Amino acid sequence: MSDYEQNTHSADNSDIPVKNDASATTKTKSKVPFWSENPNVILNTNYVFEFFPTENMSYAQKLNAISRLVLALAIIGFILTRSVRIFIVSGITLFAIYLIYGHHTKTDNNDKDLEGFGNPALDMLNDMNISTSPEVFDKPTPDNIFSNVLMTDYDYNPNKKPAPPISNPEISDTILEDAKLMVQKLNPGQPNIADKLFRDLGEQFVLEQSLRPFYSTASTTIPNDQAGFADFCYGSMISCKEGNLFACARNNASKYINQ
Repeated sequence: MSDYEQNTHSADNSDIPVKNDASATTKTKSKVPFWSENPNVILNTNYVFEFFPTENMSYAQKLNAISRLVLALAIIGFILTRSVRIFIVSGITLFAIYLIYGHHTKTDNNDKDLEGFGNPALDMLNDMNISTSPEVFDKPTPDNIFSNVLMTDYDYNPNKKPAPPISNPEISDTILEDAKLMVQKLNPGQPNIADKLFRDLGEQFVLEQSLRPFYSTASTTIPNDQAGFADFCYGSMISCKEGNLFACARNNASKYINQ
């Protein structure tokens, strides 16, 4: 065992079990295409019983579920009524769903290209169909707007969820509102202080700038995933002490060059 693995093992305190709650985490799945890209997805055995959209589905997967429901109702309706108009209505509905998906895809692409700014973290989660629903993350509060781990959480919130991504516009707006509520709570003698301090866009801008030094830490769960964070930082780094010949030769190269 390498020195790094020993240090990580001892510092991580492996006797503490890490919670694996299925309700708080989601499975990583391959990207589910929209039925216009791959019509076979409608009858795919992994998704054939998905008739209603849920929060842990991707946008394409939700539209696939609705389309699958439309087709099922069309078949049942035709069996009961023998009316061909049911298929016409279903076709129009599916075409409308196709247009909705096309508009949504175009809007997403425009948002990504806007001013050259992107959100690679959320894009990766969406591409991997990993849910970013509010139930997965902790909720900001006026007492802890960035959802960091507090000392009181070890007693009163031992199963704390991770902090939500501040890059989400809804989360960002919630944090700003909670910051205003925090100012209000710290000044109980002035009930209208929030309305006095944050009246126009200039004061709103100053508030947002004042929050720049504050952030959610790298680990915001209990227990913290110290081993995972260390592996993320150093896990792929090679070293000579673990027997990697390339690393050994790389370290010795400067000695021969300087001679």
